[in-house]
Amino acid sequence: LDRVAGMTRRLLGLRRAARSGAGPSLRTATTSAARRGWRYRPRPCLRAIGSERDRDLGEKVGEVAQTPEQEDDDDDLWSKRAHLHISDDFLPAGLAERLRGSFDERFADPKEGGPERFAWDYWHVPDQYNLLRTPAKAYFSEEDYRELEDALLAYGQDKLGCSRMTPAWLSCYVDGCYQNFHADNPHGPWAFVLSLTRSADRFEGGATTIMKPSVLEYWRSYDSSKGCEFGDVFDTVAPQFNRLTVFDPRIPHGVSRVRGTQDPREGRLVLHGWYADPTPFFDGALDEDTVQGALSECLEKIGEELQQMPPANGMLSIRIKVLEDGSVESLDWLSDTLVPIPGAPVLALDGASVEPPEDARQLILEVIVENLAEVAFPKAEGATEITIPFLFQ
Repeated sequence: LDRVAGMTRRLLGLRRAARSGAGPSLRTATTSAARRGWRYRPRPCLRAIGSERDRDLGEKVGEVAQTPEQEDDDDDLWSKRAHLHISDDFLPAGLAERLRGSFDERFADPKEGGPERFAWDYWHVPDQYNLLRTPAKAYFSEEDYRELEDALLAYGQDKLGCSRMTPAWLSCYVDGCYQNFHADNPHGPWAFVLSLTRSADRFEGGATTIMKPSVLEYWRSYDSSKGCEFGDVFDTVAPQFNRLTVFDPRIPHGVSRVRGTQDPREGRLVLHGWYADPTPFFDGALDEDTVQGALSECLEKIGEELQQMPPANGMLSIRIKVLEDGSVESLDWLSDTLVPIPGAPVLALDGASVEPPEDARQLILEVIVENLAEVAFPKAEGATEITIPFLFQ
């Protein structure tokens, strides 16, 4: 840890690791242990953000309006795990109004029977899902959907380290509609919900409800002197107009039952989907071959060292800034949902099966930071930013 701390002091913007009690013997034992039940999946290719459309994305998305809840202990100074991000007034006002206006226009006259009114699927799975839904791309104009997708992709790139997303759904909830608790494990590392709900005061319910991660490890933080109520178990996010909610879809979540209105124009209206298939990407003066060549050996070494780490699951995204002289100026953590797998066996040096160390996250983060910080890139005419997502499955 002393060696790692010395390295971090040489890098601008990188926070110093200061976990007390993590001595060299623990570090040596865990990095030399054989790892079971965990697969590291590095991405071999990087994608340049080279088109005019891609370069304009960063200008079309609003800033995050709410600091995400940080779930790790205060002494973890490398990165903070966060399962929920909220951004109000996400879309440009004009685009949000146009999207909402397209919906209102189609339902303005309840006696009108045009074909656009028959685009909805009534999705009913007993005791699990009950709502109206339709593919958003086919519902809105090509121009509006393109702007919507651009804004969502810009957020994914800038805040999460994700450069791709699934096609968005448009869903409407009236009286009796809901989603019971479920997890979206196969779809992607982050889910998003963008509300176009105009009149949330016309109904009850309709909140995105997400189980707090601490509940999944309930007995680790159990305190017999404290009670436990709904707010201690769930995070709830109201469907405020033009609010973007991004969360870890592995965590059980749902939508509370809507009660009150039967008018679609007064119900819960949301766009939703997933950020999927995270892939490294970069933007700046260096070209693809140069970036790929400089990083390939580093990523291979990271993969080999991570094979010796305690088992974990989730996603880490890191962005490195490379200066004109080829040196790494800073490393910034973007999104972090990495969770050590409790109770998973780890082989000690003597072959005995032991519990993973409490600072398993710290050990994994150290491997990534140590190696990326030491990469040397060729000189270029300007700076370059490289974003690398790491998937742990």
